[in-house]
Amino acid sequence: MTKLARLISNTIHPIVLPIVTFWFLMRFGFDEPVSGMYVYLLVVVVFCSIIPSLVVVVLKRMGKVNDYDISEREDRALPFLIGVIGYFTGAWTLQVLNAPPIVVGFMFCYAINTILIFFITLVWKISVHVTSLGGPIAAMTYVFGVQSLWLLLLMLPLAWARVHLKAHTPMQTIAGGALGFGATLLELVWWFGRGNF
Repeated sequence: MTKLARLISNTIHPIVLPIVTFWFLMRFGFDEPVSGMYVYLLVVVVFCSIIPSLVVVVLKRMGKVNDYDISEREDRALPFLIGVIGYFTGAWTLQVLNAPPIVVGFMFCYAINTILIFFITLVWKISVHVTSLGGPIAAMTYVFGVQSLWLLLLMLPLAWARVHLKAHTPMQTIAGGALGFGATLLELVWWFGRGNF
């Protein structure tokens, strides 16, 4: 069961989910695939996957974190702050490249949600894995409608995996899912309410 939990945890991972989600939004969220889609996707890969991964690797080698999951709550502040800067830079880059508003807006959501996670983590260890799944599901629901809500079922095996691996308590996974989904949905409503659609 531990091998299964690790497989789930490593597959539905905060480093992987942004790439899949942004690609899906640009490929199927419009009447035709977005022009320049792979340029925008490269920006996503750099700021959502490569930079965060490099930050963790460097911090691990410097002895600032104990493992690549950054299991200790107290060690998470610096990586999150660097992540916030990266996500805002990514959103700005996408804006300059004239990426579709949903692409810019969703990257903006990553920045805001990471700020929220940063402050929560100062006092409590919320599940970043489940938060990172809730955000994409909210984006899918916003773009494709309520039929995307079935994706919420994916939170069950992921939450189980994180609890089984003793990375989180059940409440920390529930809070992560609620934050990721709820905050992202509200942020997208606000973003497009400003006339950015």
